[in-house]
Amino acid sequence: MRLGKSLYCLSMTFYFLILAAMPLHATDKDAGRIVKSDGIEIEVFEFGKGPETLIMGAGNGRPAAQLTELAKGIAANSIRVITYNYRSLGASTGPVDGLTLHDYANDLWRVADAFGIAKVHLAGKTYGNRVVRAALQDKTDRALSVILIGAGGEQLPSPETLALCKRYIDPNTPKDEWLKLQGQLMYAPGNEHLATLDAAQGEYPVLATAQVKASDATPKEEWASGGTAPMLVMTCLLDLVAVPESALTVAKSRPNAWLVGLPGCGHNMLNERREDLVRLMVEFIVRTSKRH
Repeated sequence: MRLGKSLYCLSMTFYFLILAAMPLHATDKDAGRIVKSDGIEIEVFEFGKGPETLIMGAGNGRPAAQLTELAKGIAANSIRVITYNYRSLGASTGPVDGLTLHDYANDLWRVADAFGIAKVHLAGKTYGNRVVRAALQDKTDRALSVILIGAGGEQLPSPETLALCKRYIDPNTPKDEWLKLQGQLMYAPGNEHLATLDAAQGEYPVLATAQVKASDATPKEEWASGGTAPMLVMTCLLDLVAVPESALTVAKSRPNAWLVGLPGCGHNMLNERREDLVRLMVEFIVRTSKRH
């Protein structure tokens, strides 16, 4: 999420899918490993084995656990999936003040290098899609494909939503108010109760605020295109934060882009459309893998 200024053809086709919502179950406590580089330590989690590797970045101020069930679903299709905690979360360490998206992109490449991965598929959930776009724009030769789960940055949310977002990332916001805002901002009407799943993973407003600042400190032209690799842009049609118009603009701005619009869900589509995301992402990775 940023508060600042912000399938199936090789040109672009828009698919708006009417699919049943599937709730996300609570994540398991999977053991991680630590990647150490240049005084930075990044906690990583590996799921499954396969000839293709997907590295995923979580949302704004969110832990790797946010992606666990999605990772397991994808890994069940013979794709290795790696998730990781941002600096200051879990066992990950390193400064979070004064950063840009390039710093977060470098952390992602630390993970890829530690696993000996030369070329990789990348996916980012909301804020994570800014990180993976910066990573692939920095090192276009290492990209196989990129998947954006809730792409924003092109169209601002409404003034009312922006005001709620400001309160949402304020470290002084009481927990009960944060939980209410989580339901209001992250979910489609009727799905607000799913916010309790996020609360079980913890809340990290200090990191969320620092990440917004890192995004605002990075010129848009340094991350927005996300390189030139095939891109899958997925948006939920009731997303108040990364509004669907943003996803349309992203997909129209570059070649090799696919756009999928999912109804009946909001900003945190992981908990509202997980099985749909698994199917779409696996199919996209398999299709793009055949091209290299």
